[in-house]
Amino acid sequence: MALVDTPESASVAERTDAVVQTLARLEACDYIGEPVSQLQHALQAGERGLRTGDGELGLAGLLHDLGHVADPAAPQMEELGAVGHERIGGDVLRRLGFSERVAALVERHVDAKRYLARGRAYGGKLSEASARTLEHQGGVMDDAEAAAFEADPHFDDALRLRAWDEAAKEPGASVAPLESWRARIEDHLSASEIAGVLAPLDRPLTADELASWRRDHLLVLPSVFDARALGALARWTADLQARPETPGKWMKYFESGETDRQLCRVEDFVPHHDGFAALLTAGPLLTMLGQLMGEPAVLFKEKINFKLPGGAGFTAHQDAPAFTAFDQSYHLTVLVAVDPSDRSNGGLEFAEPVEVGRTLAQRPGGAIAEAVEASLTWRPVDLPAGSIAVFDSYIPHRSPANASPSARRGLYITYNRASEGDRRADYFADKRATFPPEIERVPGVDYLANAGRYNVGNPIR
Repeated sequence: MALVDTPESASVAERTDAVVQTLARLEACDYIGEPVSQLQHALQAGERGLRTGDGELGLAGLLHDLGHVADPAAPQMEELGAVGHERIGGDVLRRLGFSERVAALVERHVDAKRYLARGRAYGGKLSEASARTLEHQGGVMDDAEAAAFEADPHFDDALRLRAWDEAAKEPGASVAPLESWRARIEDHLSASEIAGVLAPLDRPLTADELASWRRDHLLVLPSVFDARALGALARWTADLQARPETPGKWMKYFESGETDRQLCRVEDFVPHHDGFAALLTAGPLLTMLGQLMGEPAVLFKEKINFKLPGGAGFTAHQDAPAFTAFDQSYHLTVLVAVDPSDRSNGGLEFAEPVEVGRTLAQRPGGAIAEAVEASLTWRPVDLPAGSIAVFDSYIPHRSPANASPSARRGLYITYNRASEGDRRADYFADKRATFPPEIERVPGVDYLANAGRYNVGNPIR
């Protein structure tokens, strides 16, 4: 598969492997008119960038000519490589999730050559092959092009990259092997992906949003996450869905569905997933919640409800009664809709808000008493994928079964006031002891009979 055909939905590891495999093929490619292979040229340029201590400059050096081989169908400059290889490279790197800085530098390294060629000294040092490609690349910049390039925020780094490009042609130079770059590429893609997820949250709530929260105890922020961030959230969610049941790690719970055993929920995954840890334990999401709570928020617990096709509904309940054992009085839950959520696929319904501290009458098992449920006014809250809904621990809510052919995956992340302590570890330790995931259960023990607060309103078996 050509690098340009690598799907955006691929995991970080798969995208890393696609880049490394594409670069590996360069060892068999002559660097036309130069005394090194294209791979050796890339490795030398990358290493020169790394010597600055700036990892992104190192990656830009390694990847600057990737566009020559990323798309086999690209038109060629005679035998000198792909036409517009700098643009092809920048576009591919952006699509694969590299930072804008790395992609922009790759895109501008030809502009740097055209800019520097305005000086006779530089033009006289170009190799024959480089001088020939300059003709195909638009030739020497005119004054207007040069002025625009000088104003580019990447101007200085693009000139540095160009210098390494010209110097990275030493036969027999000792460089680290390509495989040594794998972890660096994977780390960069992971960090870039996390930053992309956090970025859409980085804004203060408006006065209208705060007023809506105070009135309704519910705040809906439609389509917060852009397509790239939502794609990352979907990959992270699919990753956890695919992970095997493992004692002592992420907690997977099941229900009886269209198949005999259907995944219902995954919990306690923050310690095992860097992306979710960055999103849920620091940064702009916590800042937003602090505005709603009136003080800093602390993560209390995290779960993903999968609500797969045929998945059962959740009985009407309040969250607060399930949290009283931890000496805390108030919690907020953030729902992030990974998939569209509506009545057809088991989306949430909310009743009118209940004052903080008031627990409604309950039926056995902790759900809201049937007569009380019938007296409340319920309204569905439809959420496009990438939306957020925040609600407090006293507002009643419920959801129907998923009657659609598609999953309705949602993150449900609960926070408490920092002044009431960090009890996340206590919560999950107690839950593992009281109502563990199936992989940790002792045969013959009736966990459902003793689940108490850990299975209120749930279809979990």
